[in-house]
Parts: sequence; C-alpha cells; structure tokens
Amino acid sequence: MSTTKDYKSIDRSKPNSASSGERSRTKSGMGCCGNSNDADDEADGGHGKPVKFDPNFSGPIKNRGCTDIICLLLFIAYWVGMVIVAIFGFRNGDPERLIRPIDSRGRFCGRSDGVVDRPHLLFFDITRCAASALTLDPADLFTCNTPQVCVKVCPDSNDIGLFPENQIRNNSYCTDGRTVGDHAQDRIQMVRDIAYGVCPPYFLRSENILGRCVPVLADFQALLNKTITSNSTGDPLTTADGTIFDGEFVTNGIRSLARFLNVRSVAEEVWTDMVSIRWWLLGGFFMILFICFLYIFLIRFIIKPMIYLTMILILGVSIWGIYLCYKEYTDLKNNPQTSSASTLLDTFRYQEETWLGLGITLTIIAVIILLIFLFLRKRINLAVEVIKESSKAVGSIKSAVFFPLITYLMQFALFAWFVGVGIFLVTSSDATYAYENLNGMNVTTYSLDVNGTLTNYTYVQGTSCNPTDVAAVALVDFNLTNSTNCVFNKFETGTALFRMQIYHFFGWLWGLNWILAFGQCVLAGAFASYYWAFDKPKDLPYFPVFGALKRTLFYHTGSLAFGALIIAIVQFIRAVLAYLDAKLGRSENRVAKFVIKCLACFFWCLEKILKFINKNAYILIAIYGYNFCKAARKAFNLILRNIVRVVVLNKITAFILFLGKILITGAVGVISFYTFDALRVKDGLNYYLIPIIFLCIVAFITAHGFLNVFDMAIDTIFLCVLEDLERNDGSPSKPYYMSSGLRSVLSVKNKKPDEQHEEEATKDK
Repeated sequence: MSTTKDYKSIDRSKPNSASSGERSRTKSGMGCCGNSNDADDEADGGHGKPVKFDPNFSGPIKNRGCTDIICLLLFIAYWVGMVIVAIFGFRNGDPERLIRPIDSRGRFCGRSDGVVDRPHLLFFDITRCAASALTLDPADLFTCNTPQVCVKVCPDSNDIGLFPENQIRNNSYCTDGRTVGDHAQDRIQMVRDIAYGVCPPYFLRSENILGRCVPVLADFQALLNKTITSNSTGDPLTTADGTIFDGEFVTNGIRSLARFLNVRSVAEEVWTDMVSIRWWLLGGFFMILFICFLYIFLIRFIIKPMIYLTMILILGVSIWGIYLCYKEYTDLKNNPQTSSASTLLDTFRYQEETWLGLGITLTIIAVIILLIFLFLRKRINLAVEVIKESSKAVGSIKSAVFFPLITYLMQFALFAWFVGVGIFLVTSSDATYAYENLNGMNVTTYSLDVNGTLTNYTYVQGTSCNPTDVAAVALVDFNLTNSTNCVFNKFETGTALFRMQIYHFFGWLWGLNWILAFGQCVLAGAFASYYWAFDKPKDLPYFPVFGALKRTLFYHTGSLAFGALIIAIVQFIRAVLAYLDAKLGRSENRVAKFVIKCLACFFWCLEKILKFINKNAYILIAIYGYNFCKAARKAFNLILRNIVRVVVLNKITAFILFLGKILITGAVGVISFYTFDALRVKDGLNYYLIPIIFLCIVAFITAHGFLNVFDMAIDTIFLCVLEDLERNDGSPSKPYYMSSGLRSVLSVKNKKPDEQHEEEATKDK
C-alpha cells in the first residue's frame, strides 16, 4: 500500500516561502538583465523548457531580492536630472509671458520698466489682424502685423488719429510714450508719426479683454457694410495708407476673439447648469460604479451564451448576405442593366463583379466562423472559463478595483509636473526682435555722417534688430510710403534649452510608462495570490494588493524602469516621426513622406508587441521575482508553447472589454438622458445635453479603469493556468490549483489517493 498523503492534507501553510530552486532564481540582479545561468533557462526546441514541479511553491514567493539595480540607479539619476532641469526652468521661466500682453518692444504691459502703469495693449490697426483671425487659434489675434503699445486705458470712442478728442487726446497712445495731444500740436509731424508707425492712424471704442484693447464687437457688427466714422467730426476713419474701412474689416480682425467670447459665454452657462445639478452628477457617478461592478459580476454568467450567440448571429448574417449576393449576381448576369447611373454607388450597384466579390468575402467570413466553431471550440470554452475565474478573482479582491485610483493620481501628478515645468522651460527663452514693414518690403533710409557724407541703409524685412537703438525703432524712406519698425518677433529657444525640453519630454514618457508598469505588476501579484490559493478564498492572504504593492516597490522598481525605458524609447521615436511628418505636411517629397509613414507604422506595431511582452513579463516578476529580461524570455516562451490558446483568449477578451465599455457607457447615457430631460423642464437647464455627455465620458473612463483591472486579472489567471498545467499533474502530491470548471474544459482532474493507487497498479501490470 502506498503511503501517499491525500492532496488535501498537504502542508501549504507557507504560501509565500521559496524552495532552494526558487531562492536561486531570486538573487539580486545587478545589471539591467542580470545573470541568467539557471539550467532551466536552456532552450528546448526553441520555446524553453516547461515549468518544473516545486513542492514548496504555492503563490508569489516572499523571499526575493532586488532586481535590475543598475536600471534603478539609472532611473533615479535621470530623475535627478529632471529636477535640475525643473530648477533651471523655475529660475529662468516666466509663465506670465503666455498670458500677459507684450508690446512691439517686447515689454510686458503693467510689469516691465516704463510700462508698469500701462496694463493694457493697444493695436494700432486692428484690420491687419484679419488674416490671422482666419485661423482657429485665438492667440493669432495677438500676433497680427501692426504696431502694438501698452496704454493706461483703452479708447472710449471712434476717432481719427489726426483729430483726437476727449480722453484719447490726453493719453499716451504713441510708441515714444508721449500723449496724442503732444504730437497733434504739430500737424505735419503728426502725419509723419502716423506714417512712421509712432502713433495710431485711428481709434476705436474698445474694451479690455485679457489685457488687450479690443473693439466692442456689438458696435461693429451693426456696421458690417457701413463706413466707420469719427464720433467727434463725422469723418471716415482710415488706415495708415489711407484706406477707408467698414465694420466688416473690424469684425474680421477680431473674429477669432469673438469665437473665444462666445465660447466663454457658453462655458459660463454650462458651469451654472453643472453647479445647479451637482448632486445629480454625484449620484450619477455612484450609478456608474454600480453598473461597472454589476457588469463584472454578471459576465461570469452571460459570457458563454453571449460569445456563441454572437458567432451564430455573424454566421447567420453572412449566410443571408451570401444568398442576397448570389440572387443579385444571377439577376444581373441573366438581365444585364444598361441604365445610366447617377452616382458612383449606382455604378457599382449594377455591376456583376460587385456582388460576386461581396459574396466571396461573406463566404470567407462564414467559413472562418464555422471553422472556429468546429475546431477551436475547446479553446473558446477555455477562454470562457478563464474569464469566469477572473470575475471571481476580482469579486474576491475588491480592493483591486480601486487600486487604479492610485495610479491615476500618480499619472495626474506626473502630467501636472510635465506641463508645469514645460511651461517654465518654454518661457525661459530670450526675446528676439526684427524689422517689420507693414507692406512686407525692404526699406532704404539715408543719414549724414560727421563728414557730411550721405549714407544709405537698407533694413531687410525680418532681419534682427535692437529695440534699444532709437534710430531703428521707427524708420521711413523719403517718399513716406513704407514705414519700418523694430518690433518684438518671438521668444527664441537656444540649443541648450531645446535639449532640456527634449530631456524633459523623454523623462515624462519614461515616468508615465513606469507608473503603468507599476500598476500592472501590483495587480498581477494580487491576482496570482488568488489563483495559487489552494482553498479559495480561505487560503487567500490578507491584503493581497498591499502585499503585492510592497513586493513590487521594494524589490522590482528597477525591472519596471527597464521595461518602461524600452517602451519610452519606442514612443519617443514615434513622436519624432510624427514631428517630421508634420514638417513634411506641405512638402512635395513623396518618397520621404512614404518612408516616414512606413516607419511610423512599424514602430506603432513594435510598441504594441513590446507592451504585450512587457505585460506578461510583469506577471512573472510579480510571481517569481525574476529580473526583467528573464521574466520576458520565460513569458514569451510560455506564450509560444500555447500560442493558439493565447490568440483565442486575447480576441475574446478584447471583445468582452469593448462590449463592456459600450454597454456601460450606453446604459449611463440612456439613464442620464431621461433624468436630465426631465430636469430641463423642471429646473430650466440651458444645455441639458452637456451633463449627459459629461457623465458618458466619466462612465467610459471609469469603465476603462475597471475593465483594465479585469483584463489584468484575465491575463494573470491565464498565465497561472498554463504554468499550473506544466507544474502539476493532478496527483495527490501535485494537484491542480485551477477551478473545477477549468479542469473540466482542459480534461484534467485532481485524483484521489485510491484513484492514484489504481492507476499505479494498472501501470505495474
């Protein structure tokens, strides 16, 4: 008689202990790949050796060491550099540059020396902003080709530059800081000042918007086809070159800002609505949580009929389509149509080849569905059982559902850091100035040197200049037809600053991918603890998420940094290719465009493949404590040994996750519609569709977070099932950890001692 113990009595009181073999696998790895000299790492048929049985293994091991320490040090060193870059940005940057108005000399209105008491910006000729306003960017209004000056108050009436009255006359609206009245004392000089771009050619009643003096939109919308006249004299207003303009010119000049004002008005009304229904929105959020939990709970009961019903529907629709295509094909073949087609669609409609090609396509789809149904049914059933078991795992470890909140907060904090430091870096650049001629021409001027010699100077449009040089501020030729100003051009980013911005951008990619890897590894550790608990949920450790978090953070930060670095490099290359593609957008070099698009496609595919490998590597890291390279290799080999099962599971999982997001978002949308439609009548909401859209977006994001946890549970449970099949054989000494449903699908079972004895006796005979 054999003395083999019943598998129920096997000592599993140390679920996190490690055998000598496991301990050899968990030694600290110094390099980014560590040293992998274990005998079980040798390739066997190119796919590695199956996992060996270990009597002391029953879940994520506790005795493990730090992995990929060099990568951890590199990650820390890089972030030290990120902090240094941030300090540079904080010391030299000035975010107010992005919002505070800047005059033509590069001075910040209300802040820089000489204009501290002048917080508003006046555009000399607002009609020249029309070209910029044709774009969708409101910021273009503030960079139009006209002199701009900081002023104390905005003009309160329409007036001609030569005949200013009232408030306009007594204010400094000229670039030299003098009042209009001072210039107007000499009428000839005033004409020259207007031609030189020293004083405005006209004034319009304006209001302060974002620190800019913007003509009152309502005044000029009523004068779209009427000439704008002076309030004091009734004379028509003209630009510096004598052009008479109407309200349409002004309206075009501030068109993009008008869009902004309309959006702001709508935003204020929307905000009022959201505040008035804030408690309904809070209730909607709890409704979303309930629906997400309900879907994950119900999926274990509806997954199998849903998948097979979907396949049957696709097969039925395909067969019905094949019949229709055959009918149309035979009708057209026997009775050719010669009627003239009015549209391209009609042209295809009356061609035999159209219905023949469509029928062949539907036939192929039907055959594929039929073959899947006949030959991959067992794999589909396995995927169904894995999803069921994953649903139970999520239900048993409810804290795992809320763990993504931590990673979301980390991502938000990192993004805020990235944006904040990025703003300071962008505004650390130096201001540059260039000659600007309103007519886009070069200007030649003349002067007498000390010897009385007449010398000419040509100021080339767009070339750099020094605004502190008074002679260069306002220049004009002898014909008084072309005035040129030395005006603020842009903030120039130097080479060193550009490199810091690139460094900062890559650091954000690396950090973001590390956070994602951290979340995946923690969840994998928690769900692996569930699977390898022999008596579920009795043997499930207390606080599995916290235990997995502690192991991941203390031992495997370097491995996560290594995996994140690989993804970050690929994403950085994709960003560079996208930048080059944008630069070549209007280029005629089709070969270069084609090459860049091919490379972009290649790196997109590469990123997807690497993310898949990394995800499975993090699962093995969470279970065994491997370094990254070893975990990636073992996970890859394990997948290759079960490639058909992996493909089927991934496709079914993708279908379930997609359907879940659609169902959850759709359910929230329908409930929200009827709720807020009633509130629209009761409370008089201005835009009742906005809260519906808002809740739908929140529902989609929440469902995405919930179902990502579910997806991680599926992948972890599946890899554990594959290892369970290789590690154990169902005997009393090596029982399977999988559920009865999984054992049934895989046609394996846990044998009782008497069954084991009978089998051994049969073998002896």
